[in-house]
Amino acid sequence: MLANIIFAVCFVVYGVAGKPPSKGNDVQIPCNFDAYDMNGDGDISLEEFVGATAGFTKMDPKTLYERLDKNGDQAIDIEEFTHADPSLKGVGILDHCLRRRCWAICIDIHVG
Repeated sequence: MLANIIFAVCFVVYGVAGKPPSKGNDVQIPCNFDAYDMNGDGDISLEEFVGATAGFTKMDPKTLYERLDKNGDQAIDIEEFTHADPSLKGVGILDHCLRRRCWAICIDIHVG
C-alpha cells in the first residue's frame, strides 16, 4: 500500500516522462560527486566544479560552489555535497537529483 502511495506521488509530481516541467535551462548539473571530483582526491575544487557545470545558467557556478562549501575551506567534500543547503531546493537546480531518488525509492519498493 505504501509503495502505491509513493509511486502515485512520484507520478503526479513528475508525470509519465519522469521529468518536472522544463524551466528553460536544458543543462543540468551532475548529481554524482564523482562527476565533479576529477582528480579523485575526495574534494571538489572550484576549478573542478566550474568545469563540471559548464553551460549551466540557472545560477552562477561560483555562487553555487560557495553555497555548497559550507565550511569555506575552498573544497567541497562528500558530506557537504550530500547535505546541500536546503535553500537550494527552492531554487530548483537540484530537482532532477531529487527525482532520481524518488524513482529509485519507487523502484526499490516495487522490486524489493
